[in-house]
Amino acid sequence: MDEPITAVMLGAGMRGTESYGPYALEHPHELNFIAVAEPDAGRRERFAAAHGIPKERQFRSWEDALEQDQMAQVVFNCTQDQMHYASGVAAIQSGYDMLLEKPICNTLYETVSLVQAAEGAGRLVQVCHVLRYTDYWQRVYEILGSGILGQIITISHRENVAAWHMAHSFVRGNWRREGESAPMILAKCCHDLDLLYWMVGERVTQLSSVGSLLHFRAENAPPGAPPRCTDGCPVEEDCPFYAPALYIDLEPVKVALSQAQNSFYRAVGGVSLKSPGMVDRLGAVLPALRNLTEYSGWPRSVITDDPTSEDALLEALKTGPYGRCVYLCDNDVVDHQIVSVQFEGGVSASLTMHGHSHEEGRTLRIDGSQGTLLGKFGLNCVFIKIFDHMGKIVESIEYPNQVEKRGHGGGDFGLVRSFVRAMRGESGALSDARDSLESHLMAFAAEEARLTNSVVDLEEFRARETRRVSI
Repeated sequence: MDEPITAVMLGAGMRGTESYGPYALEHPHELNFIAVAEPDAGRRERFAAAHGIPKERQFRSWEDALEQDQMAQVVFNCTQDQMHYASGVAAIQSGYDMLLEKPICNTLYETVSLVQAAEGAGRLVQVCHVLRYTDYWQRVYEILGSGILGQIITISHRENVAAWHMAHSFVRGNWRREGESAPMILAKCCHDLDLLYWMVGERVTQLSSVGSLLHFRAENAPPGAPPRCTDGCPVEEDCPFYAPALYIDLEPVKVALSQAQNSFYRAVGGVSLKSPGMVDRLGAVLPALRNLTEYSGWPRSVITDDPTSEDALLEALKTGPYGRCVYLCDNDVVDHQIVSVQFEGGVSASLTMHGHSHEEGRTLRIDGSQGTLLGKFGLNCVFIKIFDHMGKIVESIEYPNQVEKRGHGGGDFGLVRSFVRAMRGESGALSDARDSLESHLMAFAAEEARLTNSVVDLEEFRARETRRVSI
């Protein structure tokens, strides 16, 4: 049996620890983390303990790790977005191939420069566009290639961000301010733009976009709303963004379970909403319920290092950013945006992204000359239906939902598996940095179109950027 690929984890936060790290624990013959770099001591020590990493290979920063002689074959770069360029280029120059969390970088100049650095050094940089690696999106891609829809005419794709998720990540959280992270259309939707490019198989020729921050503004705050939910909000019983309900009571998780396809999850969710105390008691004796009663995952794991402690959660809401009133934060990224594109062969497509959905998920409609595909890739419901032009259902497929199939519907593990196999020479990478660059160009062009109220010619956009960096 071949030796496992050896890896260094740069950034042991949620994505590194919860999404990609477990692959090595479940497939130790394929992947082995032998070093970790993470500034938070608790996270660093927990990752090291889980993977058996000795003290001498536990580093406080990516700089400290990359100053060492090359320790492994690859790095998993899960640092904060604004660190991707410096850490990514340093890793490439140190001789590492790299799995890089999306987005590639926060600016177009850095994004293109990093791609060029990888190509110049002959290094594989695989960007974490995890949706390509799910069974669901692989099947959509196969259907388009089969010809059953005929000539593809137009695509309507929606990224429906649940309102509570919007509040968590883009109003209270790390991606709330463009200057500190990236435009939301890049930070959230480079996945979706990558899917459009992949599905059509052509580059975009022109693009327009509209959108704004419409709702999460101070003028929309309820009368008498305090700066924090824990300060005695007069509308806490009715506010869908009341922080203790989101993080301590886990209402969004319970609601999602109560609507799941799987009858067991649906029953657990229903009981947990009506009688949470009963579920807590049953969790003490039924291991299957402990994932809920002792829940320690996202979003709880983001706000505290002790996510199963109600006291720790409450303290985090009283003192940290996630307890703030959503109408009184310092956020400036959009809460809705629409991007319209035309591809080289004439196919048109639209991407609608918004943060006001009743549920989390992507919805899809593809119309061809012979049929229509309708799809949903949701937290609790995943399906594909194909209709002919007479309205007859040609094919109907239902997949396990994302409650049942963890990690972006299996995409997180699918991505790591693809990367490992590419490193072993068993198969080519499904995408490389040059492929992923295309979605980023679309995102940066969309933000320019939105801000300037213009239609962007992508070829001119490329040519203009070429004056600074060769694309």
